[in-house]
Amino acid sequence: MPSAAAVDAVKRLASRAAGRTEADLQADVYLLLTTGDLALDSAQVARLEVQTGDGTRRRLDVEIGHAVIEVKRDLRTSGIRNDAEKQLAGYVATRSQLLGTRYVGILTDGAEWHLYHLAKGQFEHVAQLELSTSDPDVERLLVWLEAILATQELVKPTPMEIRRRLGAESPAHQLDHATLQDLYRRARHIPEVELKRELWAKLLRTAFGKGFKDYEELFVNHTLLVLISEIIAHAVVGFDISRTGSLTPVSLAQGSAFTSAKVHGAVEADFFDWVLHADGGPDFVSDLAHRIARFDWKHVEHDVLKTLYESVISQDERRSLGEYYTPDWLAEKMVEESIPTPLEQKVLDPSCGSGTFLFHAIRRYLTEAESIGRSPGAQVAGVVEHVYGMDVHPVSVTLARVTYLLAIGNERLSAPDRGPISVPVYLGDSLQWEQRRDLFGGTEDISIATSGDDLVETGQGTLIGDDLNFPRRVLQDAGDFDRLVDAMANRAVVESSKSSTDLIRPVLRQFGIHEDDIPMLTATFATMRRLHQDKRNHIWGYYVRNLIRPLWLSQREHRVDVLIGNPPWLRYSSMTSGMQSRYKALARERGLLTGALGASSRDLATLFVARSVELYLNDTGSFSFVMPHGTLSRKPADGFRSGRWGANLSVRFGPSWDLQKTPTGFPMVSCVVHGSVTSGKPVHMPTEVQVWSSRIRTPNITWSTIRDKMSISTGTIHQLSSQIRPAESPYKSRFRNGAILYPRVLLFVDEEPTSPLGSSTGRRMVRSRRSVKAQWFAVEPLRGPVEQAFIREVLLGESILPFRTLSPLKAVLPVTDSAVLDADQIEGNPDLSEWWSTVEETWERHKAKNDVSPFLRRIDYHGQLSSQLPSARHRVVYSKSGNRLAAARIDQPSAIVENALYWAAVSGIREARYLTAILNSEMVLERVKPLQALGLFGGRHFDKNVFSVNIMPFDENNLKHQELVDLAGEAEDAAGALDISMARDFKVARGLVRRELTDSGLNAKIEAVVAEVVPPVTLEEA
Repeated sequence: MPSAAAVDAVKRLASRAAGRTEADLQADVYLLLTTGDLALDSAQVARLEVQTGDGTRRRLDVEIGHAVIEVKRDLRTSGIRNDAEKQLAGYVATRSQLLGTRYVGILTDGAEWHLYHLAKGQFEHVAQLELSTSDPDVERLLVWLEAILATQELVKPTPMEIRRRLGAESPAHQLDHATLQDLYRRARHIPEVELKRELWAKLLRTAFGKGFKDYEELFVNHTLLVLISEIIAHAVVGFDISRTGSLTPVSLAQGSAFTSAKVHGAVEADFFDWVLHADGGPDFVSDLAHRIARFDWKHVEHDVLKTLYESVISQDERRSLGEYYTPDWLAEKMVEESIPTPLEQKVLDPSCGSGTFLFHAIRRYLTEAESIGRSPGAQVAGVVEHVYGMDVHPVSVTLARVTYLLAIGNERLSAPDRGPISVPVYLGDSLQWEQRRDLFGGTEDISIATSGDDLVETGQGTLIGDDLNFPRRVLQDAGDFDRLVDAMANRAVVESSKSSTDLIRPVLRQFGIHEDDIPMLTATFATMRRLHQDKRNHIWGYYVRNLIRPLWLSQREHRVDVLIGNPPWLRYSSMTSGMQSRYKALARERGLLTGALGASSRDLATLFVARSVELYLNDTGSFSFVMPHGTLSRKPADGFRSGRWGANLSVRFGPSWDLQKTPTGFPMVSCVVHGSVTSGKPVHMPTEVQVWSSRIRTPNITWSTIRDKMSISTGTIHQLSSQIRPAESPYKSRFRNGAILYPRVLLFVDEEPTSPLGSSTGRRMVRSRRSVKAQWFAVEPLRGPVEQAFIREVLLGESILPFRTLSPLKAVLPVTDSAVLDADQIEGNPDLSEWWSTVEETWERHKAKNDVSPFLRRIDYHGQLSSQLPSARHRVVYSKSGNRLAAARIDQPSAIVENALYWAAVSGIREARYLTAILNSEMVLERVKPLQALGLFGGRHFDKNVFSVNIMPFDENNLKHQELVDLAGEAEDAAGALDISMARDFKVARGLVRRELTDSGLNAKIEAVVAEVVPPVTLEEA
């Protein structure tokens, strides 16, 4: 807790009270620093009025450690702030040169706090904090200052403290990122640095397709994350990472201390040690380690790295890449259920992320091993032979390796009987997208291309052009192979006049290499030496070891007993063109593209599971994976659910876990599927599921915490397929989706007052409505006259309430009452022609790159606009999506229906009322829900799922149909008479209408009749 003196000082600082002098502010800043519990050491004494040391009489307001704080009375005046920044820049430059280390500047008026640093001689603003003048957050300011000064020690590394002190919002992270970005810009043209970024980008394109964008800030962020994680890895096992410790920056970034301790694969030379090549890079690593050393890493929680990643990489960034971490309770329970005999079962998570499943699998193994009396060293030796992880994301792999060490624990790692180990978490492409048919070129050798052939991305390109060949015999022991490749890579950088044969022979002899294999390995070593001479070598040892790992695991003698994890949920539309082609080929071969649906409705998860089972699971193995909920029921997953994955692979599915009623933190509803390999007939995924229900609000808790709050019951899933589907209503073919009238700024308008002279007969002045979409927000609104005939009323999804419509919007559309105009016809109307020409030009400038359609064709996509012309006198519309369906009848033939609605022409008012009574009913909604794709808030879209309920055609002679017509008429009257003027939006207005119909008893009457008129959903053979 801040001291009373510090609280009072901050209140005075933030108040901007009249009459306060800069000297008063300096005094309060000094008081804050000395009484604010910042744990200042002898090198961080706060001092006032310090001479700059440049021979002038200038003085620093406040200096503390390697920071200067410049104080001004009020920074809200731009001139004062600009002058202060120039003054502060001079101070920082002078002190940086004098001290020979990173020096930062802070500018404040007590309420505003700004952080600056020097980059390439330029004074850059890095971070800022603003305090309330009436109620300043004292603790927030102290945390902000401490993150910069790094003064406190033995900080417990809880998720909250990691976010506050190392997360993206902390000034420490912002300063580190800015410094590292400056280092990268100085080093990016070094050949080895270029190569490491190229390989980093290649792997992430493989993982994330078009969702991955290769840009500098992400590479810098990933580098910072990996460096922090690698430094943490040293700290958690007991190495002294402070400046007084013996570890060098090179050791911290490349893991030589681990290698000396015979712990391989924990920290190693990778894509991100490029920082060592930058001038000032080693000092940066040293400073970073010093700041991380203030945490008490002996008491670290295993999910701290997950927290670190999520606090540095933005949620939008993670969502675009499909990155979502499994909550602890779910991973823990899946491990418990899937690994009944941990000492006997080998386990692989082929998409391990930060290592959540690995942590629980390791702990399960170690607990069992300890219970039967195995020594700590034997426990460690056993677990690394039984629990494996793999991921194509280089940052995730680093985090997972540290998580692996955390799961083992320092006591076991430092046990006297612990022998050499390799942390079995590998950077590899589990799908083997780019597996070459000749990878196992003969019976004895394996060939790894160092060329940039990127099948997944472009199918072309070259990085190096040489192959690295290895005899198959050297792959028998994974740890020995890793150490052999390391030794070869390290020897390749030795400057020597000796031949490659003479240099490498002692290494090969040390590893007991068979005489028949020496020529191939000598040739590979010679290639590594040539790569080194081109300054593109060091990464290849790392790259080769990891690239081979999926191939090693897929050899029959190395396959595992259990696959578990959370595969990538990557939509087909987000894949690169190369990935899409490969996806279709792989999915089709395995029976995953069944029925009339194309690949566009699929995602990667089902192929990932099928391919992982095919490559890594033994003939009696089992699997458990977290999947999108649609895997249980939607048509695109029909082939997956069949259990027949190609000609040679069959699986037996067990009951799935339906997680739609419990929060998981995922962006969509999920499930868990279970199965095992079978040599007999495949067993289709059961329709009976376990429904998991909980009201927890924070998903990332332990199973022991949630166990008593979780209810598990039996439920049934409606599985849709090309062969089995609901009996459909005849109305399905009559309803169509409305027109895609987007972006609104180019179409929707408001009428403007005319000039005193008017706008002449048949013309109206209009101005386009501002768009709220980011892509179109900055587009300048269109304004001008348009012939009145082309200003049409449009009904949107938000225009429809139950049994009632709101006022439509207006849009400029090149249509008549009977057709959409073509380009020549548009030119025949001068005002429309000028308006539409501007629309088309604006569209071409701002549209997405992959959208090649002219705008006129786009708004009539699939005839969704022209099919409404001419319009029937009576139509029924209903909402496309939402939690509750809303339907109404419309009798405005000139109105256009937009894409958020479905519409159909009907014979008259009576048929329209019959349909709206049914479509607005709770009964139909409940019967449609099991057939909908689910989102976090329930069914995502109604679309034509509505007609999976067999709504029979209206029959004028059917008494129940007549009763519905009369009730719908009463509902229209009640909805129309309701005052909804105070409703803030259409959702609230819909709720008001429904409440009125419920309170009046009309809803209950309608529901009772609908229950008699509409039959239950039935599934039938197609």
